[in-house]
Formats: sequence, C-alpha cells, structure tokens
Amino acid sequence: MGLIWWVLPALAGVIGLMLSFAGLGRLLKLRLAAGGLRFLFGIGFLGAAGLGTFVGLNLQTYKRLTYERMVATVSFDATPNTENTYSVTLELPDDEMRVISEIKGDQFALGAQVITFKPMSQMLGYDSVYRLDFLEGRFAQRYTTTRVSQATSTGIQLYENPGLDVYALAKEQGGRFGLGTSHKDASFGSAVYAPMADGLEYEVSITQTALVLRPANAAAQSRLSAQE
Repeated sequence: MGLIWWVLPALAGVIGLMLSFAGLGRLLKLRLAAGGLRFLFGIGFLGAAGLGTFVGLNLQTYKRLTYERMVATVSFDATPNTENTYSVTLELPDDEMRVISEIKGDQFALGAQVITFKPMSQMLGYDSVYRLDFLEGRFAQRYTTTRVSQATSTGIQLYENPGLDVYALAKEQGGRFGLGTSHKDASFGSAVYAPMADGLEYEVSITQTALVLRPANAAAQSRLSAQE
C-alpha cells in the first residue's frame, strides 16, 4: 500500500516533464495556445508529483518513527503456600522461553538497555536495538513520604556480557555512527512496571525510543483499569 505513494508521484512527474517539454517546443514555434496549455498542464503534473512525494515521505517518516515490535510476553503463576511469590514466564521472540521462580512482591519491573538512532537513520530503516537487562519483583508501597528508607526486592539479570560491550561502545562513540543526537541520548535504560498477581499476563513492546507495556488478558486489563 505504501508503494503507491512513490509510484503515482513518479508517473505524475514523468507526465509533467513530457507535457512541459512539449509545451516549450510549441511555444518556441510560436504556437502559443497549444504550447501554453501543455506547459501549464505539465507544471500542474509536476506540482502534483512534488506534493505526492512530500506526502509519501511524511507517511514513511511516521511509519518508521512509530515502528514498534514485540519484546516479551510476561505471565505469572502463584507459588503454592507462599504469599506474594510467583513463577514468571518470559516468552521471547524466536520462540525462546524462560521460567523464573521465587519472584516476590505485588509489582514487577522489566528493564532493558536501549540504543537508538537519529530520526533520519530511522527513516532509512535503522531501528532501535535493545538488550533485556533485568526482571524484578517488588512491593508497590515499599517507600513512604515521611523519610528515606530502604526496600528489598527480588530479581534476576537477564543477560550475560559476551565480552565486547556494545552498549558502552555506543555511549562513547554513538555520535560518529548516527546513534542519537549525542552520546547522552544514544543509549539509555528503559523499564516498565505493573501489578504482579496470579494469572496476569502482559505484552511488552519496544518503540524507537522506549519499552511499552500493555495487558494481554482480561485479568491484567481489569487490574490496570482498577488503578486508574
């Protein structure tokens, strides 16, 4: 469907050029009426081609800059006879699955390290890349407003560094390779959090800039709606 925004302007441009040159030829032969009419139609087609190209480019920009893809499906099963303790199933792309036990709390957080590209690079097809960082279980009411306090959480790191830290490299050299507008926003952490309870299921996606969480079943939808 998006191809039509490039094909039609191209056809209009070709027709516009043909009519414009034909009109100029007739004008040079002093055939003013026929030449002027063809030339005006040619200019009109060229204008339409330019407008169509502009619209197509903007639609392509919107599509690329709002591109989103799946990161994980997260679901929870309560551990029998243990309060606020869950087994977490992470369904990852390429049919990979991880089951993590003994996550405690009433809220979970999933974090990732993200490397982004400049908008122009995104338009050319370079999408943000990510590496899942951690899964954490915690209690929503772990802090108070009266004083600074300590809180405990349970969690797991989700990756092993293979040796070359691309994330650190992007932070140092990102500007040279079109990553972000400076090293400060070329790479960063992004996290989502939501209630954790038996039977809840969420979908986590990544846009060109950050992680996004949505409910994946009715139970999760109801739980999130109750918090609004």
